[in-house]
Amino acid sequence: MEDRRIKVLIVDDEPYIGDLLRRYLTPEGYDCRVVFSGEEALKALESNSFNLVLADVMMPGMSGIDLLQITKSLYPEVAVLMVTAIDDKDTGVLAVELGAYGYVIKPFERNEILINVANAMERRRLTRLVLEGAPDKPLAARATTQRHPPVKISARKVLDLINSGMDEAALMGELNLSAKALNSLMDQLVATGLFKQSDVDRRSSLSPGSVVVDLEQTKFPESNREKPAVSAKDAAECIRSGMDDSSLMKRYGVSAKGLRSLFRKLVASGVVEQFELDKRMSETHQWAFLEE
Repeated sequence: MEDRRIKVLIVDDEPYIGDLLRRYLTPEGYDCRVVFSGEEALKALESNSFNLVLADVMMPGMSGIDLLQITKSLYPEVAVLMVTAIDDKDTGVLAVELGAYGYVIKPFERNEILINVANAMERRRLTRLVLEGAPDKPLAARATTQRHPPVKISARKVLDLINSGMDEAALMGELNLSAKALNSLMDQLVATGLFKQSDVDRRSSLSPGSVVVDLEQTKFPESNREKPAVSAKDAAECIRSGMDDSSLMKRYGVSAKGLRSLFRKLVASGVVEQFELDKRMSETHQWAFLEE
């Protein structure tokens, strides 16, 4: 007989917390598995089908926020709830903006966990009904995209390439990374003490980190070092032609952060659909992690 229980992946570097959450949820019929890091969670998600990830925010190595972003990118059908020991409104807002169905602050009560998990699963059910049942949604918008799995890259290799003077666009081309993956890699270099935040900021300042999207122009606009104006039509045509992140950054003279700013503004203005950007994920690694 098929097991229809809701499968929950609990991720917390504190074994006591993971076991506590499991003991709260198991008697209510949830099928729980506990892991102790974001890296372990990704391996579990690759080989098992989970309905919900319940993850701590602050963990050594991959943070819960990083895990949230990767999960929503690679496994959009999986609901995610965050658990944090810090009552920080900004962290909670960020988690929700990135796709979390909510966040619970430690120390928590049993009923608080059960209510949040139940609410998350109901939201997941309703979201799936809307996405799978909407007849007016273009087929392309509903289609899933084959994506590269997260890749591990030698920290020494990255540092050697940076020290050689390679800029962001060249780094992305050399390592086959998207703008999102490069930003993640830089954050990890800083977190591990291998690179200074001031050095990251200095490199980023060499190219604009934001853009103005010009909805009227039809010609490729003149570059502006402060905040270049990018023709929406030109950008959309380049994206649809299959131009990769590295080439787009060179074309518009922006940093990886600037390119992500462009993407957000194109979607917000309705010039490009989110699914068009999602399709590009099959071309480059969207997530990268450092290894010794």
